[in-house]
Amino acid sequence: MRRAKAAAAVALPAAVALGLTVVLAACTAGTPAVELSQVAGSGVTGTPVPTETVTVTEIDTRTVTATATLVQTTTATVVVTPTVTVTALPRPSLTTSTVFNRTTALADYANLVNDVRVLDRIPLSGNAAAVELDAMTQHLARLGANGPPPGLDAPSYYGRLLSLGLFAQAGADEAAAGSPVATSRYAVVRQETGVLLSLVNGALSTTFTLPPPVPRPTTPTPTPTP
Repeated sequence: MRRAKAAAAVALPAAVALGLTVVLAACTAGTPAVELSQVAGSGVTGTPVPTETVTVTEIDTRTVTATATLVQTTTATVVVTPTVTVTALPRPSLTTSTVFNRTTALADYANLVNDVRVLDRIPLSGNAAAVELDAMTQHLARLGANGPPPGLDAPSYYGRLLSLGLFAQAGADEAAAGSPVATSRYAVVRQETGVLLSLVNGALSTTFTLPPPVPRPTTPTPTPTP
């Protein structure tokens, strides 16, 4: 009896194993799920064992290769041009303690008008023209020693007087030397004297004007003797 039971116990696992072997042999290599069926063996007594299905999910193992990207950094040399800020110097202001003497200034303005009247009528070459241009230079210097007329910009006013004085003095030297440049020099002095007097008239409500220019006689060109 004991031998019969032992034989039966050995026969059941053998039958189960046979069943498993059959099912596994029926699987194909490309199927991701494997079904294991356990059925009762032939000739085995007792309660039938139900079919048990076990599903195994295929594990896909992949090898991932990390790719390193080499970033090349380029160093560039940039030449920067410095910005130079130029600050203009403020306009110089002329300070003077001289008080404008109206009576003296009016006399010297009248002298300038008379100087022009005389120079218009004499040749601008020789001692007479040199003396008259020198007198005009002195009148301009006296105006420069006086204060500026009220309402006029002092630096501009004194600048005009100084420029006229330098030109008149240069014309006197050229006239004394008999240089023809004295004529063109005097033309500039005459024009700028008119501008000066127009500014003075606006500041002092005066009416200083230069006389109309007198045409100068031209020296005839000598005719060569045959």
